[in-house]
Amino acid sequence: MLKQDDIEKKLDAENNDIDSLDVNFIANAGVKDIVGRGLIYNDNVAIIELIKNSRDAFSSQVILELRDIIETKDMLEGLVPEPTIIIKDYGTGMSKEGIKNKWLNIAYSEKKGVKNKQYAGNKGVGRFSCDRLGTILELYTKSRNDDYLRLKIDWTKFENKGQKDEISSVPLKIDILDKYTFLDEINESEFIEGTVLVIKKLRSIWSEQKLKKLLSEIEKFSPVLDHSFAVHFKTNVKFKDKYLISKSNKDINNNILDKLSFKTTYIRSSIDSLGKEIKTSLFFQGETIFEYTAINPYTSLRGVSIEIHYLDSLSKSYFTRSFSVKPNSYGSVFLFYNSFRISPYGNEKNDWLGLDQRKSQGTSRNLGTRDIIGKIDIVDENEAFSVITSREGLAHNQAYYELVAYDADEKATLENGNEEYGYVTTIIRQLENFVVKGTDWNRLVDKLGEYKSVSAEDVIRDPSRFTVKELSSSAVSKATESIKNSHFNIIDIDVNKDVISRVKNINDEKHNRFLSDFIKNTEEKTLEELSPKEKGVVKKILEVSQTKVTEAKKKVEKAEVRTKQVENTLKIEKKKQAYLLATRRTLSEDADGLIHTIKINNIEIKEGIDSLVDGIEYDELSKEEIIAKLGAIKLYSLKSLKMAEIATRSGFDQDIDIRSIDVVQYIKEYVDIYASSVGSSSLDVSIINEDLSYIRSVSVLNLSIVLDNFLSNSTKWGAEKIKFSFNLEQGKLIILISDDGLGLSSLFSQSPNEIFDLGVRDTPPEGFSGSGIGLYYSKTLLSAMGASVEFIGNGTDLSGACFKVVFK
Repeated sequence: MLKQDDIEKKLDAENNDIDSLDVNFIANAGVKDIVGRGLIYNDNVAIIELIKNSRDAFSSQVILELRDIIETKDMLEGLVPEPTIIIKDYGTGMSKEGIKNKWLNIAYSEKKGVKNKQYAGNKGVGRFSCDRLGTILELYTKSRNDDYLRLKIDWTKFENKGQKDEISSVPLKIDILDKYTFLDEINESEFIEGTVLVIKKLRSIWSEQKLKKLLSEIEKFSPVLDHSFAVHFKTNVKFKDKYLISKSNKDINNNILDKLSFKTTYIRSSIDSLGKEIKTSLFFQGETIFEYTAINPYTSLRGVSIEIHYLDSLSKSYFTRSFSVKPNSYGSVFLFYNSFRISPYGNEKNDWLGLDQRKSQGTSRNLGTRDIIGKIDIVDENEAFSVITSREGLAHNQAYYELVAYDADEKATLENGNEEYGYVTTIIRQLENFVVKGTDWNRLVDKLGEYKSVSAEDVIRDPSRFTVKELSSSAVSKATESIKNSHFNIIDIDVNKDVISRVKNINDEKHNRFLSDFIKNTEEKTLEELSPKEKGVVKKILEVSQTKVTEAKKKVEKAEVRTKQVENTLKIEKKKQAYLLATRRTLSEDADGLIHTIKINNIEIKEGIDSLVDGIEYDELSKEEIIAKLGAIKLYSLKSLKMAEIATRSGFDQDIDIRSIDVVQYIKEYVDIYASSVGSSSLDVSIINEDLSYIRSVSVLNLSIVLDNFLSNSTKWGAEKIKFSFNLEQGKLIILISDDGLGLSSLFSQSPNEIFDLGVRDTPPEGFSGSGIGLYYSKTLLSAMGASVEFIGNGTDLSGACFKVVFK
């Protein structure tokens, strides 16, 4: 017990401290809430912050596990496992000293002093994301040369404290575990180094809708996903939502722009790491229109790259179909800083580049956020930019204005003293100039000349009244030449005049997008629920389709007159030499193949029209069946028109257009359309390794003919399934095409490659017929594309025939 004089001495000491002029900061326990739930403003940001920390710890992979995440209303107390968020990485891990002096040191960040390494953040507050997500944290970590460690934190012990309760007064303890206990608690069989965060007693309810938003944010947050860094989404939840089902227990990727590259008009630009030059290229459907090099006038900018895509109606439809979200809901132009996304830039309705503000002043002249999608990458080695501590944007300093200034009052001052809009704004306007003045984005015209502006609704009311305006090569050329008048000091420019001369050919089928608008507007209705007006539209669409079919049939009849001798000769299937002599006196090999494909198409057209007319007349078809049959008729009629037009005039081989395409993606889209068409509804198409990319200049028409022949042959020989498997080997694209049909006839068991000879065939099952030219012509066309084809056996993959196609 203290004596009276001891108490007096203690009181005197405290009074002296109060009177002292030496002072210091005191951190109250409440500071935890300020740097945690205060700065980390939502759960999505919190999880992304923790993923960033994993990458900064040199982990090549992060496993994000949401275990037993269900809504509270579905839980029964004590009967359902506790919802848990687990973030596991395989980075450098932490030692005891690292936990004590770094991780538990508020706002400490060793990243600040490290040069030549781009970190996701350097504020030292990301670790408090754990507090944002849940009240209990179990941290497991192992560095290569230290023990197996565990740190448990109950964040509620730091809350509701008094004025004198400092954050350091709450005791914490590091537990040293044996290896087997450690591995058991993190559910691993081996763990050399890394960190595992187990977050329990979650502060928020996680619904399926909330989880979809999280995955969408992760997809966008880093451009290095799928390359040097991967995020794997792991869960034991049985979701109802199709999107979540498709994403569960898989790596999250963000290769959207790569898939869009051959579907859009887009621009790429970059400033090198030294800030010396700007290099810019503009592309139209995968073809380079122009590229230039200019001296960089922005003194603060270096290590910046831009990619912006213009989305027309077809591109938007492709985006929605491929990624299960509308582009305007996905976002617009995103900003990435040192490989990680900065929110909220690019979010829906976020007009950080002033695009919508400017578009409101001239809707037909300017691009808005709904018209474009893209990304801006900044590698900031010199720390010219500053990320706001709340992780919500960049500070508006000189570098920021040089990057994005769009207001005349905020123009950046260039190296030469002149004022100019920001780099990103200037590049977007170069794309805008090409789209608006070069390609005339409103490309529908009224045949009667009454409407100056044609909407999708106008076309739906009367599909035959409107047509697609051809692109003008001269307008494209003029828009391209205007680049030379840029305020940039351009030192080198290359304009691709050959591509410009072919631009108008790409726009031939734009009118078809409006049929999709009608289908979308009526997709929830049965035939009985369609209004008289909508039924009238169906009738008009049928009339237009029937007109196209009639035109195609007339052209085919003309072509068939020229091939009468070929038809007669084909009756003698094995007389190959006679067939060759007779055929060469009538048509070229290209004409043979085209007419063979026209016949396939028109059988499908006839069956589709007959089925559709009968079904509508007797009200036997549902809305979905009408839509499916209309789509197939449209596909086959347009293909027949194009092929018949080519086959019936001389020099047609020049019209077999060569384009640079992603062969894998083109085949995927083509067979997807085929699988949903009238005559192919029973053929189940599957694709293996569909995410591969293989860019090649080929004739898309000839490639389509080859695919038609393989698909048609599989159907003829009783197949219900066909599989396309893609692989890349030493720069070659290997495609295995297999089905579960009857396989190659035993007639060719000793010499299977004879099936590629002209006129050679066996008789398919009852109800089908063949001419023996499909495979011959397929091999010829593939050879012209620098590819080969061979039969590699029955039952090699599926139970039927298997062919190997190699693009060299």
